[in-house]
Amino acid sequence: MKKGVLCILMACMAALADAQYIPAFRTDTMEMKDPGKGYWDEGNTFKHLEVSVSLGTTGIGIDVATPICDFIQVRLGYDYMLPFKRKFEMPLAGGGQAARQYDEKGNRKVTPFTEIAEYMYKQSGYEMEDHIQLDGKLTMNNLKLLFDVYPLAYNKHFHVTAGIYWGPQQFAVAEKGSGADVMLSYMASYNKLYDEAAADDPIKKYGRLDLYPGDYGRDFVVKGVMHKKGDPFLLQPAEDGTVRITAKSWSVKPYLGVGYTGRLIKSRDDWKVSAALGVLIWGGTPLQQTQDGTDLEDVCNIKGTMGHSIALVEALKLYPVLSVRFAKTLF
Repeated sequence: MKKGVLCILMACMAALADAQYIPAFRTDTMEMKDPGKGYWDEGNTFKHLEVSVSLGTTGIGIDVATPICDFIQVRLGYDYMLPFKRKFEMPLAGGGQAARQYDEKGNRKVTPFTEIAEYMYKQSGYEMEDHIQLDGKLTMNNLKLLFDVYPLAYNKHFHVTAGIYWGPQQFAVAEKGSGADVMLSYMASYNKLYDEAAADDPIKKYGRLDLYPGDYGRDFVVKGVMHKKGDPFLLQPAEDGTVRITAKSWSVKPYLGVGYTGRLIKSRDDWKVSAALGVLIWGGTPLQQTQDGTDLEDVCNIKGTMGHSIALVEALKLYPVLSVRFAKTLF
């Protein structure tokens, strides 16, 4: 699939190169206009160098650019995504039931988690929360190799861009926040007490404590156990206490877009500003997994802001790219 997409990109660039050089003629004499001097002089291959910074949906970028013929510019750079954070809540479940439940009138119901919380309060003197906090952030950092093709002769404003972004497969992660460690230690302590308790111990009627992201979206077999669609999806932290949801795409992502370049300073040709709109072909629906390897495409009814964010990522079959670039020609 990746090879096919790259072949299509190369074919498109070849077609643009063959068809692009459309000379502009005067209507009265049919003489070709003077292309002028500067960055796009004839025979200027690799004779000019441009540096730029950009800001957009792929992060803050830097790149260097040089013309490789009279109508194509090559750019090499790097985009770094600022680690914007967003907080999520992952609910808990006690005895296989959601910790937080309400009746028809909106009143909080007593659940097995209520009993567990009271039990642990008597043991430790601390109150248990019915959720843990996750911190989500974007981690999309990529090298980029782009070709700006200017298909209109003597018009070096409009351009079509094709190329690739290359970086780690993971582009976002949500993992336990600093405040989650206390709750996770309570979970581990209670579950140890539960597992070691005698069969007739009152604690056995409460059940175990689990994380409760959502419900199974289809019939599912986990470690030989059959789970029906609609059953709660119960999750335990990893052995090292890790709780994490990762989102992944292709590491090599083809890019296609269009842009427009103009002067940043009216009286100077060496300062430019560009706006671009395009898409990264990142492999269809991104893979979102919990720390135990469960694909969240198989989980439904994920609540709150975490559910909204997961649904948004699932809907992005292509990653939209919108950027503004400021460039200076060095020579």
